[in-house]
Amino acid sequence: MVDIVEADVKSDWASKINWVNVVSAVAVLGALFGLDISPEMQAKIAGGLGVVTPLVTVVLRTFFTTKLTSSSAAKI
Repeated sequence: MVDIVEADVKSDWASKINWVNVVSAVAVLGALFGLDISPEMQAKIAGGLGVVTPLVTVVLRTFFTTKLTSSSAAKI
């Protein structure tokens, strides 16, 4: 027996979680390669983003995700 479920699907580009991780990656790369800052400050930025990004992802995924993306719907 096959169950069919109808669900709203949004673009992967509209995913808040994807954007959080893209912004985090750009910030880390900027701190490591693009900005003229001390190694200590680079470590603080990378470490801070390494802690903040997963926490924001968990909050968004738990409390603010209401639609499937097209790639996640394809796995169902």
